Amino acid sequence: MEEIDDSNSYGNKIFGNNNNIIAIKYEDYIKINDPDSDSDEPYLESDDPNSPKEPLLHHSLKKERGHSLGEKTIGQWASFIFIVNQIYGPGVLSIPKVFQQSGWILTTFSLTFFLIMSCLASTLLCESLSMIPGNRFFDKHIEYSVAIKYFFGKKVYFIFQILNNLCIQAYNIASIAICAQSLDQFFLFAFKKTFALTLSPHFQFISTSNVDALYNSNIICISLGYLIICAISIPTGFMNLNDNVKIVQSLSFLFLFLLIGEFIVQYFLNGIEFERVPAFGHSYYQLVSIFVFSWAYPMFIPSWVNEKKDGVSVNRAVWSAGVFSWFGYLFIGLLGACAYGSLGSDNILNLMGSIKYPLVTRIASYLFSLTVIAPGIPICFITVRYNLYVGYICGKKASYFFGVIAPWFFAFVFCNQKIFADLLTWSSLILNTIINFLVPFALYLKASSKIKSLNPDHQSIINPYSKYLPSKYHRLLTWLILSSVIIISIIQIVYDSYKSSKGFNPLD
Repeated sequence: MEEIDDSNSYGNKIFGNNNNIIAIKYEDYIKINDPDSDSDEPYLESDDPNSPKEPLLHHSLKKERGHSLGEKTIGQWASFIFIVNQIYGPGVLSIPKVFQQSGWILTTFSLTFFLIMSCLASTLLCESLSMIPGNRFFDKHIEYSVAIKYFFGKKVYFIFQILNNLCIQAYNIASIAICAQSLDQFFLFAFKKTFALTLSPHFQFISTSNVDALYNSNIICISLGYLIICAISIPTGFMNLNDNVKIVQSLSFLFLFLLIGEFIVQYFLNGIEFERVPAFGHSYYQLVSIFVFSWAYPMFIPSWVNEKKDGVSVNRAVWSAGVFSWFGYLFIGLLGACAYGSLGSDNILNLMGSIKYPLVTRIASYLFSLTVIAPGIPICFITVRYNLYVGYICGKKASYFFGVIAPWFFAFVFCNQKIFADLLTWSSLILNTIINFLVPFALYLKASSKIKSLNPDHQSIINPYSKYLPSKYHRLLTWLILSSVIIISIIQIVYDSYKSSKGFNPLD
């Protein structure tokens, strides 16, 4: 970046870089002598008075990029695989129940609405990251939380860091609970029993042939399935994202494709009866929350965009993965609801893994948890670790501990089915809505306003909106989208609060 011999009316230095003009306060222009570089590199700060005084990305992070942060090696196809895998998280298992409860019209509308919202949130989030000086092509490895720090300041950043980590961990705990229960059911299928350490109401080791007693009663326990999921997930959580995508996510996508095919075949063998799904249902308890939870992948997008190859199209990766997943959700949800008379549990895997179904289907239900849902657990760990490390909250070792190991000390509490249902509903409505469907739009509004004042001729490299929509309407449309998400979320929160106060069980 070369200095232009000029200054603006605020006494700020003007710097030019690839035809972009950036105004920087002179006292905030910091040069750090990097021994690995032939020249000094400016580290830029926000004009926000609440913004921290340390550089956005410390030079030591660049040196450790090879093992603490991943390299930019994720290609177009691998990007598609990664995003699809994050969409098919624990929420997909509850969609057949929602079709039966809420009817196919509003459920399909909600599914489509949050497809569009999640894709726009993801692309606008990437656009905001690219507006940070020096990060136009995502070379700084700036995570979601660090972008909040730059545009909104330190106070908002710390609040966001807490909410973001809680959101990711709530999402992760749901995956852990489903996988642990499925694995315990497999042990029951293979060995006629499973084992657990119960912590409440009595502290004791037990062996049981009734998995439901561990998960659907008042028992709080650490089961054998939970321990094995822990042993599998921790090593893969230590991987960098690009390495995880190359190995773990690619295998997971293969199993996803095969297992969805097997499930659909089983649906037709059961018999598809469309009258089982009404046009409008009797309950709308999870109509919004389940799809907020199911499309809660924008929080993973910054970690991905930092490690994708420069030639990978953000729009193509996000929208193609979203549309592909929409059809998968429709097949799993609608056909699953039509194939079963009454889904007593909101987790369809529990039903398909029962003894009355064919051996192939039972094994497929176990494999779905282990090969499709479980690989998403380390992605949550990696994302938390990146945010803690790049955001200066933790050092390298501490970020590994708090991001990968610490969640296992309390996640077992949420394996209880009733606690799990509440977690799924309320974490979706509050945490996931804020992090995945409100903040990305607010961040874009803030970033686009800032970049317009610094560089009126700024050209987008993402183009999140259609080329046929004039750029002067982008901010207006973003405001309308943000407002609609807020209104829909408030309506659902009020409705769910009312139903909950009346003693309504979301699993009924």
